[in-house]
Amino acid sequence: MVSQTGTLTRRLLFVGAIVVYSAALTMGQIAGGLNETTNTRLGGNNYIVGTVYAPDGVPINTRMRIKLTSPEWGDILATTDERGKFVFSGVASGTYMIVIDREKEYEPVSQEVDIVRDRSTVPETYFVSIRLRAIEEKKAKNGPAVISAANAGVPKAALDHYEKASKLAHEKDYKGAIKELKQAVSEYPQFVSAHNQLGVLYLRLNEVNHADEAFRAALKINPEAYEPLLNRGISLYRLGKFKDAETSFRATLKVKADSAVSYYYLGRTLNKLGRNEDAEAALLTCLKLTPNDFNEAHRLLAAIYLDRGALPRVVEELEAYLKVVPTAPDAENLRQVIEQSKRALGRQ
Repeated sequence: MVSQTGTLTRRLLFVGAIVVYSAALTMGQIAGGLNETTNTRLGGNNYIVGTVYAPDGVPINTRMRIKLTSPEWGDILATTDERGKFVFSGVASGTYMIVIDREKEYEPVSQEVDIVRDRSTVPETYFVSIRLRAIEEKKAKNGPAVISAANAGVPKAALDHYEKASKLAHEKDYKGAIKELKQAVSEYPQFVSAHNQLGVLYLRLNEVNHADEAFRAALKINPEAYEPLLNRGISLYRLGKFKDAETSFRATLKVKADSAVSYYYLGRTLNKLGRNEDAEAALLTCLKLTPNDFNEAHRLLAAIYLDRGALPRVVEELEAYLKVVPTAPDAENLRQVIEQSKRALGRQ
C-alpha cells in the first residue's frame, strides 16, 4: 500500500490545484499545438498551461489579454489563442497570479498558481482553468438612490467620490478609482466601505502591501466588518503570512459563521501551514455550505488524500470535480490519476 501510493505521489505532484508532470513531457506535448507560447525568461524550467472559458463553459474563441504577475517578478503580458489557450514557459519557482482584467464584457478574474520551491531538472507543468463571468448591467431607476446601511451617515462629498470610484473601477480605470477613494477617505476618514474598496483595487493591481494597509485601516474603524476581515485574510495569504491569514479567516467566521468563502481560504491556508486534517475539515465545510461554488476545493482535498494514501477519497473528490468541470484543460490527466488510483486499489 505505502509503496504503491508513494509511486503514484512521485508521478503525480499536487500543489494547490492538481499538477501532473512527466519527465518525458516535451513542449509540443505540453502546448498541444498552441500558437501562443510566452517565454517568461525567468530562468525556470516550468510551464503554466491553461484555458479561458466563457460563462457558458465553452472556451473563448477570440484572443484575450492575460497577465502573469508576482510580487517578485512583476507582470508578464501575453495573449490567448483563438481557442482560449495559453502557455507560459520558463517559469521559476514562486507564487503567481494569472489575471484577466481588461475585458469590458467580463468581470476581472484572477487565479493563483504556486510553483514549488524545490528546483528540479524535470520540467513541471501546472494546469489551470479560468471561467469568466459576464458583467451584469445595472439599469438606472427613477427615484432617489438607495444608500446601503453600511454607508449611512457618510457625508455627501465622500459618497460622491465613492460613486465616481465605482464607475471608474467598472471601466477598469483602477488608478483613477483609487484616487477618488483616497479623496473619499480624506473627506470622511471613518468611511469603512471606501477603505475596503481601496484595498480590493490594490489587490487587483497586485499591490498587496498597500491592500493590506487599506484593510487594516477599515478594521481599525470597525474590527468586526466582514468584508475587510475576509479581504485582509486574502491579502495576508498572498503575502505568505499564513499564520496571520488563519487568524483573520477565523475572525471572519466569528462574524459570519456560514461564510463558505472564508472556509475555502481557511482550508487553503491551513494546507500551506501543513495542517491537513484541519484543512480537510474546513474544505469539507465549504463544500457543505455551497456545493457548487468552490470546485477547486475538490482538487485540494484530492491532494490531501493522495498525500495521506487514501486512494478511495482521491477517486471520490476527482470524480466530483470532473462532474462539475468536465471540460477542465487537464481533465484527461485527472482521469488518468483516477484510473491509476483504482488500479492501485485493485492490487491491494
